[in-house]
Amino acid sequence: MVLDILIYAHDGRGLGHASRSIGIGMALRRLFPHLKVLFVSGCRQSQELIGASPLDWLKLPSYETIVENGKSKGIISKSMFSDSQLGGFRAKELEHLLALYRPRLVLVDHTPQGKHRELVPALSISRDIGTLWVLGVRGVLGAVDQARSELAAGLFRKYYRELLWYGDSRVLGESHLKQLREMYGQVSLECGYVSRFAEFVALRSPCLETGTQFAGTVSVPWLGEKSLDFLQQLAKALAIIPENLGNWRLFIDAGDSSETKKKVWSLFAGLRNCCLEQPGGRYAEALLRSKTAVIYGGYNSLMDVMHTGIPTLVIEREMRDDEQRLHLQRLVDRGGGKIISLPESGATVEQIHTMLLDNLQKEGSQPAAVNLDGAVQAAKIISRLLYESA
Repeated sequence: MVLDILIYAHDGRGLGHASRSIGIGMALRRLFPHLKVLFVSGCRQSQELIGASPLDWLKLPSYETIVENGKSKGIISKSMFSDSQLGGFRAKELEHLLALYRPRLVLVDHTPQGKHRELVPALSISRDIGTLWVLGVRGVLGAVDQARSELAAGLFRKYYRELLWYGDSRVLGESHLKQLREMYGQVSLECGYVSRFAEFVALRSPCLETGTQFAGTVSVPWLGEKSLDFLQQLAKALAIIPENLGNWRLFIDAGDSSETKKKVWSLFAGLRNCCLEQPGGRYAEALLRSKTAVIYGGYNSLMDVMHTGIPTLVIEREMRDDEQRLHLQRLVDRGGGKIISLPESGATVEQIHTMLLDNLQKEGSQPAAVNLDGAVQAAKIISRLLYESA
């Protein structure tokens, strides 16, 4: 007895890699329930992202990162190991998992070697097992050294069978497909955007369509260098929005510092129209019942609101990796006027207040003109590859 599909996503700063991978895992379990699928990651929020889906998962020790001067930097993990130490431990774990479960196919997100080369030993033993390797890449790759390295290109050419692109060429053009072809020497298969939220909606109970309606949902999956300054302005803006317009659900991960948590909590504690909680399973339900949203511009969060079609204020982080800004520019044009943005640094109370009031006056919700079938298409491609290799 062998595992059909092992899905691996590395972790660190945000939820994008895990969320895309889980979305595809959810689609595989929904469309092909006979397949044995296992998701593997260090992402601590995996269970909340999976929700009620029949997708099982294994937790690895987590990588940990901070942002300094707009660039991600690895730090000591919660298990008190360095990035390089964890890379070594995870390499041995993944090699053991491959030998134990003997998966017919492994789907990897973002980089062929993993974040710290933790996939290299597993790749080296996979030929004896007969495992097919598939790499999935987000719509805008960004300035990621690991993905552009000679090591990545060499490992892909040696071990990987297919390259999936989780983007929409009608939105992003052909340049990213061309870039991937130059990097890896292979034409990628265009899947469309992967929306884990779409899979959540496919599984949801009809009762989620009714109940309390909210003015808006705010999602801050991690705090960056300027996030506290922005949250101060947001709190002041929400304080002067009339309470009769509805309540606000705020899902904010303030990290591990008790001092930071107290600061974030104090900003919203006196606002009767605000409910603050950690990001979790209730976020998707809140978003379904909201008239507007405030999010950061990560792939995962953007796909959530693109699927709902509700008016959204997107906050742009100042990162050296320009992936989010480039991506957002293209998606704004496809948002039908429903997607507006502000830079995290320098956003004023007046700007936020005006934009949120304007969003609350916009009519209804309508899904954006973007291909959001990426999870389904990736699942179908993977199923076909398994059938052809049988």
